[in-house]
Amino acid sequence: MLTGLAGILGVACYAVASDVYKTVDAQGHVTYSDHALSPASKKVTLDVIQANPQEAARMAKQLAAENADAVQRAKSAREQGDEQQRQKAQQQEQQQRCQAARDRYATFASGGRLFHIDAQGERVYYTDEEIQAQASTAKAAMDSACAP
Repeated sequence: MLTGLAGILGVACYAVASDVYKTVDAQGHVTYSDHALSPASKKVTLDVIQANPQEAARMAKQLAAENADAVQRAKSAREQGDEQQRQKAQQQEQQQRCQAARDRYATFASGGRLFHIDAQGERVYYTDEEIQAQASTAKAAMDSACAP
């Protein structure tokens, strides 16, 4: 008899019946409770099946792995975005340096009466030789700054 009782208790650990009350209000909302909420509440018996601990552990491990993968993918995407922004900023800086060098070269290549301001705030005009030297220096700087 003790063996039969142990068998019943063993089964009871995996399948348990539970009584709940189902109540539907005037608006049609359904509420479940462990006690009757109104005289119209109907008793419903539910079979509750206990979860398999090994399956729950497997699912938890799988979910943790999926979450870790998602975090890694998000981190990788963020790093790629950061790298792309850094490269774009470098390209913009290089384009600005190139444009400044082109402008300086164009100024000296066009010739004319060019000058610079000295320490006293006075205009000092370049000689033709100085203009050619400045144009040559500006061309080298432009070639360097605008090289692909």
